[in-house]
Amino acid sequence: MSEQRPDQLSRWQAQAMGVPEQFDLFLGGSRGSGKTHLLCALFLRHAEQHGERARCLVVRKSFPGLMDLEAEMKAFFGAVYGTALRFDGQKHRFTLPNGATVQLDQLEREADFQKYQGKSFSHIAVDEAGQYSSPALVDRLRSSLRAPAGVPTRFIMAANPGGAGHAWLVRRHALKESWQPYTDAASGFDFVTINATYLDNEFIDRERYAKNLIASCATDPELGKAWLNGDWSILRGAYFSSVIDETRNMIEPWACLPREEPEDPWADGPTSWRFFLAHDFGVSAPSVTYICALSPGAEGPDDYFYPRGSIILIDEETTTHPDDLNQGLGLTVPDQADRITRMCKRWGVQPRGVADDAIFNKTGSQSGSIADEFQKAGVYFHRAKKGSRLGGWETMRRLLADAGKPDMPGLYVSRKCQVWWQTVPALPRDPRNPEDVDSTAADHAADACRYGCLGNHDHPRIKVQFTM
Repeated sequence: MSEQRPDQLSRWQAQAMGVPEQFDLFLGGSRGSGKTHLLCALFLRHAEQHGERARCLVVRKSFPGLMDLEAEMKAFFGAVYGTALRFDGQKHRFTLPNGATVQLDQLEREADFQKYQGKSFSHIAVDEAGQYSSPALVDRLRSSLRAPAGVPTRFIMAANPGGAGHAWLVRRHALKESWQPYTDAASGFDFVTINATYLDNEFIDRERYAKNLIASCATDPELGKAWLNGDWSILRGAYFSSVIDETRNMIEPWACLPREEPEDPWADGPTSWRFFLAHDFGVSAPSVTYICALSPGAEGPDDYFYPRGSIILIDEETTTHPDDLNQGLGLTVPDQADRITRMCKRWGVQPRGVADDAIFNKTGSQSGSIADEFQKAGVYFHRAKKGSRLGGWETMRRLLADAGKPDMPGLYVSRKCQVWWQTVPALPRDPRNPEDVDSTAADHAADACRYGCLGNHDHPRIKVQFTM
């Protein structure tokens, strides 16, 4: 906690206070910049202007984080109102002398949202918005943003780079030009993004703060740098950040498939290109399918030499919701199979490949398993035999790191695979196990890719019809 008094504002905080209330706010940047102090100042001004009609709500995903925020607000409002400030510890609600209220609450899952139905708030803030892997709950909270005539409403989000929600925040807010109004295409509301760093906060010991923050990320120094610099355009601290390089791993879309050559039955490994599907199933969550190519050690149609054993993701079929990378479209297996077979026909590839072992479990219905349903619809999957999750990630990391080496197999991903590029580079580490990906993030494209990396080597021969 800084020594900043309520009547003190840094230069950027004062500028932020001048943004008209008709604009919602996204407070990005780094840790230590003073976002919480600004939030308190915004609530205070709103409360003083509108009295008992001002009802403010701030949510966080976790209760421990909520307690930290509560302590900072107690110090802020206590310094302003002294003993006239009332605080209800059970409801986590501050009541100001003029009747205005500021409530803190947890919003972790869908069930938590039910308590806001029928309630109205004039200002709502989501602190640490990057902890939400999907914007669905955050967006739904807007339904409680309403106030009497003459009282302005405002929605505020505060977040730092990294975290499960990094990808959707980048798409919607984080990379917008600071201080310039824009319309968020997903929600239709007008926003202003403000990015500041700890260097903009003269009320803390900046040198000591930087040392402490870096020390707190000793096992992940790149994440510490991201928190300090507040640069959302680079993916420091992400699980694959040290092995993904667009100049090595991204390829331009192929116009056609490589020409097939006769296989040598005596050769150790493939002597011709092999093509197969890699699939991660979902209904409420996204389903992602890739056409993968396994190189025999030859040039592709782009005249680039792919070392033997290299894997190329050629095309992508996904049911990812356009506004939420962690939400599916709810399509049935036959509908998904239809989309997959149409993708395969465009390339002349048979709809066969590998998928998550879980789709082979019997569902108890007459259809048998999800894999059986796909087979009835003309798409044939066999088990990826994925083994340990960590082992699969390590295989994928090694292939990503070796891309571009002339004598080592690598993993190459077409620019056409948009969901892969939107999600995989930004995937955060599991906060409880840094060796794993945070499974609450949008990891569906990564899972499908992982199955492709693990499940192709013993894949049965797949014939391909070529159109040149």
